[in-house]
Amino acid sequence: MSYKKRLNKNITFAYISCFFSALIFVIPIWVAYQRRVLTFTQMAFFSSIAYATTTFLELPTGALADLLGRRKTIMLGWLIAALSNVYLAFASSVLMFFSGFVVRAMGEALISGADTALIFDTLKELKRENYFSKYMARAGLIYRSALVLATFLGGYLYQIWMGLPYALMGLTELLVIIFIFLMIEPRIDTEKFTLKSYVRQTRDGFKELLKSSYMKKLTVYYTVVGGITWTCLYYFNQPFAKDLGFSEIGLSWLFGTLYLISSLLILVLTEKEELLTRNRVYLGFPIIMSLALLPGIFATKITGPLLLLGIMFAGSSRFAILDKYANKEFLSKYRATAVSSLNMLVSLFYIVVVGISGKIQDLYNTKLIFTLLGILTLFLVWPSSLSLVREYKAYLVRKNNNQS
Repeated sequence: MSYKKRLNKNITFAYISCFFSALIFVIPIWVAYQRRVLTFTQMAFFSSIAYATTTFLELPTGALADLLGRRKTIMLGWLIAALSNVYLAFASSVLMFFSGFVVRAMGEALISGADTALIFDTLKELKRENYFSKYMARAGLIYRSALVLATFLGGYLYQIWMGLPYALMGLTELLVIIFIFLMIEPRIDTEKFTLKSYVRQTRDGFKELLKSSYMKKLTVYYTVVGGITWTCLYYFNQPFAKDLGFSEIGLSWLFGTLYLISSLLILVLTEKEELLTRNRVYLGFPIIMSLALLPGIFATKITGPLLLLGIMFAGSSRFAILDKYANKEFLSKYRATAVSSLNMLVSLFYIVVVGISGKIQDLYNTKLIFTLLGILTLFLVWPSSLSLVREYKAYLVRKNNNQS
């Protein structure tokens, strides 16, 4: 089989990997499972520590992926993540939860950035870069279809054995490794690994985020949008739904349905690329986030799911739409490092917000957290959005002047 044909198969294997990696059976039950042992304060603190671990490793693992190969680091990351989930299936003490979270964070750091860079460079070498947004939307649909299945099943698996959702999640992540192994590494900008090149790669990759005034503002915008939406997707959504009064089985049906709806919305939107101008995208995120978060404190079992749908749509759109704009600005040689750098900044935001939220959740509820995040959107995302729109116009003028 020719190199190009094998490279084309990367996309197929990536879609299959998306499915198995998305069988996150713990979605509807992780709050109840962890609350057997942990308080919200401990849960938030441990989650922040785990993210701090990922953040600390984000840049070096991104550079490692650029130099040793994205495929190898992704496989190692999934192996660590899978074993940690099997371990968490038997967690019965504060220490076991803490160690399980930290070990999984190490695996996530190896995967983060490298997976996106592997696909983008595959498409770039095939001269199909414009397909990236559609790929992310379709992969997102596959991912969330698997999430729907796993979420529907999670509550029922929990009733069989409390640790079963974690154990099965670990086993399906082992299957991901098989399909990553079947992929090949794109030849774009490969470089032999040395300690000197490793240090240089880390430094130069981070510089990609600061190489122009436009990139600086895009980096700030990406960080605040990603930071707020990711805290909801990864942590606050499930406690919020619990505060609304949903049971574990109810959460299975609620989130399964919402994941499917948000995925279909994104798929339809990305098929109409003419609608996705940068200005519309940059202004669209703060609008949707404000509408979804500010009313949180007043949410009921009827209105709450609509707010969850809004923030899930915004959070998922970051990967399907905003990542495309960021990746277009990075040199292939530094792409995994630069993407890891962006993820690192989002993680820092997550660490701070989630780290200080636990006490608020214990004293009040997560509905208040939603409204506070809405206020953060007003003070951080809106100004950043307006500034980015102005800078992008100036950026286009400078670019056209340089070409003429």
